[in-house]
Amino acid sequence: MPLTDFVRYLNAQYTLPSSWMHSTTPFVSRDGQVFVHFASLRLESYFSPIVDTLTGKLCGHAAGIHAVGLRNHQPLEPEAIFVLPSTDEEFTYLDRLVRTLHTLNYLTRLNRHQRGTLLLHVHPRHVASMATDHGLAFEEVLRTCGLLPEQITLELEIDGIDDTAHVVRAIANYMSRGYGIAIGRFGRREVNLALLEKIRPAIVRLDPALLSSTQSLPSMIDRVRGVGALVMIEGADTAAAREQAQSCGFDLLLAPADTPGPAPELP
Repeated sequence: MPLTDFVRYLNAQYTLPSSWMHSTTPFVSRDGQVFVHFASLRLESYFSPIVDTLTGKLCGHAAGIHAVGLRNHQPLEPEAIFVLPSTDEEFTYLDRLVRTLHTLNYLTRLNRHQRGTLLLHVHPRHVASMATDHGLAFEEVLRTCGLLPEQITLELEIDGIDDTAHVVRAIANYMSRGYGIAIGRFGRREVNLALLEKIRPAIVRLDPALLSSTQSLPSMIDRVRGVGALVMIEGADTAAAREQAQSCGFDLLLAPADTPGPAPELP
């Protein structure tokens, strides 16, 4: 399906009152890229490469969000976007909207040989607000785009959660649909290895603060690998950095994204 048809279809699915959004059709395409207009902001995708530390092979990309004001063109921290919704329904809408934006740009900006798996963040509030059927609505979006859940890895954070049983059930729902599961910023506030063993994710991204903490890093990496997960750390994608990361027990390196150039001017 051509990009313009994708955008037209998704704009028919994602509609909210104009008082909550810049326009009633959030998706805008220009010069092979897709943007979202939301609450007087323009949301843009960027992609960080995920590299195998042993082979240097590109395994996939982690998607991130840039936000700039539509009127003042000032950047906004990504975390600030998610304080705008006032209800769980609005929040779920926004979280799914962002992942849909990344999926479209993943298909249009990366060629087939560059893609690999797509790592998408799922906000903890989205997980908590959904009682059942986690991943079902997004699976329908993916299939419209010609993708399967097996091509997507969903990254969730488990630090400081209150209802661990709900999170375990939610992750089981995602996995039953074929999604891969990654745990993001693990150890940022606590090292909950018992919960990790219940979840058994495919990837665990360690929080950078653990590198300078008093925790026994080699022992922790061994235990993370013991649940069947690959261990990922953030760092520069150079031969020396990959060698050092591999010698420390890290399987994957999340490299910085290329600095995006100026986005095309949109109406």
